[in-house]
Amino acid sequence: MNGIVAGIAAVTFSWAVLRQVALPRHLAYAVAPLGMLAVLSASWVIGLFFGIPVAGIDVALLVAGLALIATTPVRLRQEFVSGGSPLLKVAFAVVCAIAASALIVHLRRFPDGGNDAFIIWNLRARWLFRAGADFRSAFSPQILFWTHPDYPLLLPALVARGFGFLGRESAAVPAAIAFVFTAASVGVVFAGAPATSRWLSGLAVVTTPALVMLGATEQADVPLAAFLTAAIAILIAREPGDLRAVALAGAFASMAAWTKNEGILHLLLIAAAITLDERRARAALAFVLGALPLLALLVFFKVSYATPNALLPRAFEPALSRALSPERWSALLPLLLRRIVLLQAWGLHLAGLLVWFAVFRRLTVTRPHLRALSWVPLATIAAHFCILLCQPHDLVFMFKVTIDRLLIQIWPSILLLLSWRVPAREAYLVGAST
Repeated sequence: MNGIVAGIAAVTFSWAVLRQVALPRHLAYAVAPLGMLAVLSASWVIGLFFGIPVAGIDVALLVAGLALIATTPVRLRQEFVSGGSPLLKVAFAVVCAIAASALIVHLRRFPDGGNDAFIIWNLRARWLFRAGADFRSAFSPQILFWTHPDYPLLLPALVARGFGFLGRESAAVPAAIAFVFTAASVGVVFAGAPATSRWLSGLAVVTTPALVMLGATEQADVPLAAFLTAAIAILIAREPGDLRAVALAGAFASMAAWTKNEGILHLLLIAAAITLDERRARAALAFVLGALPLLALLVFFKVSYATPNALLPRAFEPALSRALSPERWSALLPLLLRRIVLLQAWGLHLAGLLVWFAVFRRLTVTRPHLRALSWVPLATIAAHFCILLCQPHDLVFMFKVTIDRLLIQIWPSILLLLSWRVPAREAYLVGAST
């Protein structure tokens, strides 16, 4: 019964907030499950940290959601999913079925996920579930550093709360969560793309081998990608001057920050892009206000419970010398080239992206309100490679264990942003220029 009430409360509150913004209705449907999962995570953690009965928080969320629905009009826009040839639609459906089947088969065979899943997210979820009132032990500095006790709690809290709904630990809980987030990553790209390229954009993301691979191994990078793409999709679809949409994008960007430490970087870059695109302090303030609830929870966790990050104390001691080292650059460049043509993980997707960027990019232009936002993925890549060069551990090892996960965080966003570029010959229609 508690699980049913919690689910209804999370759905009601999430939908009550989404309907306040003038978004396409199908995009609101796509991002609603992500909002629901974030609410389930945050409400459970608030109850845990502050000793508040979680059932009481659920009831408060339900009442607040119903009050919003009863007292405010629906601002969602009705837009129909159209465009695309019948062959493209069939191809998309078939590939989705294949990807879902592969995901389910792998999750059934390896329900504990990959390394990061069972040594970080699922380990912490089991610890929190078993510890109860002694939950502080889950963040003890005595724990081995590779379990990352400082990582945000969106996924561990979701898994632990799922255990609570069942009354026992079950590998089916994190597996189901991984499936939902992987599907949501595809759904948000599909719903956020323009009608003329919606089916092709969905096909591009669902045929990316790395997405299914990392989803099947329950990596937190896939949920982060889903939240990040949702924030960008909302910013793309917003009506001019709609500060509610900007605040909603801030909320979804903060969900990415509540998922992984890297999400903080994404949030800061999107905030900077909004400031540059809008050139209004009100837009930046709206974004911060939307992000504030989860950011406040994240800061409280970092200050009160999390251990210091294992990498940061040593990362920047001789960082400049490492970043400028010819040996490190000579090791990194061949790794990058090999990754671009690694068909097992990326098919021809990365190679195709580079060909487009080098040859065909000038044939299209970015819409005016997305100019700075369109550079966020590239800025993210540059920041990640800077960190990779500066960090003190073996460069080859760190590259191999992180590169696919770092790229998948921004891959759906890249595809979504590309779908909204317009032909250069039509630039005068959107006020853009080459």
